[in-house]
Amino acid sequence: MIGEMLANRYEILEKVGDGGMALVYSAKDLLLSRIVAVKILRAQFADDEQFVERFRREARSAASLSHPNIVNIYDVGETENIHFIVMEYVQGHNLHDLIRDKGQFEQGFIVSIGQQIAMGLAHAHFHGIVHRDIKPHNILLTAEGRVKVTDFGIAQAMSATNLTQTGTVLGSVPSFS
Repeated sequence: MIGEMLANRYEILEKVGDGGMALVYSAKDLLLSRIVAVKILRAQFADDEQFVERFRREARSAASLSHPNIVNIYDVGETENIHFIVMEYVQGHNLHDLIRDKGQFEQGFIVSIGQQIAMGLAHAHFHGIVHRDIKPHNILLTAEGRVKVTDFGIAQAMSATNLTQTGTVLGSVPSFS
């Protein structure tokens, strides 16, 4: 993917992350001259309507939100069977890597991180969206210490008839309560 162009607008620069259903790259938005993150659905899921719908739901869920503690969604598209979401590029680290590298934190830092996560999630809940996969990997921290909640891939609208689905496992095993 590196060096390729998506939608005649996004030049893929480097891989910055990966997850179970998608890869994330930094890219140059040639129209607006800025660096963005591009989340691309893995090729093995591109023909699976269930995964494609989940991917589209992530874009819809997150794009409907505008809050300083939630990653902004700029664009969504499909080109040559490549499904992608263009979002704010967050220069920094995820909470998982920070915990692994540092181990312990000051109480004030922990409280600040918790408050910012809660504010982002409260905003999502106010708009009828439940994240359903909060874990350290999905919490990004900017160099200035601002939290950005990301990855609304399994988010569910609160208006759905049943937020709990019997016989269905969603989320990340290490983060299950």
